[in-house]
Amino acid sequence: MAAREDGTHMKGTKKSLPDGWITSGFRFSIVPTEEQAMRLERAFGCERKVYNAYIAGLYEHLEGIGFAGGFIRYQVPSYTTITAQYDYLDKSNDSFVYNDAKMRFQAAIQKYNEEYAKKPMQY
Repeated sequence: MAAREDGTHMKGTKKSLPDGWITSGFRFSIVPTEEQAMRLERAFGCERKVYNAYIAGLYEHLEGIGFAGGFIRYQVPSYTTITAQYDYLDKSNDSFVYNDAKMRFQAAIQKYNEEYAKKPMQY
């Protein structure tokens, strides 16, 4: 992108490429079979259930300590303890499915602590 002498960006300009370089892209579409689509839906549903269980556990923890704002210190339980509680969670899913829910939940808590924990509570 082009910039003025003072370093500000010039809108509507593109970076020039070195000689011989070509820009191109590919677009792919995935069309799963019926069985694959069913397995994907099941995996997404199981991940959603685990994530929601993490949120429910956090709410119970915050109510238990009388949370009124500030940093959240919460030890996230492992996904195996949550999947053991529910018989209908698919045991054939990879641990990556459930681990992704845990990583997203931890990232949400970290984002809250970085952006909102220092600010006063507003209702």
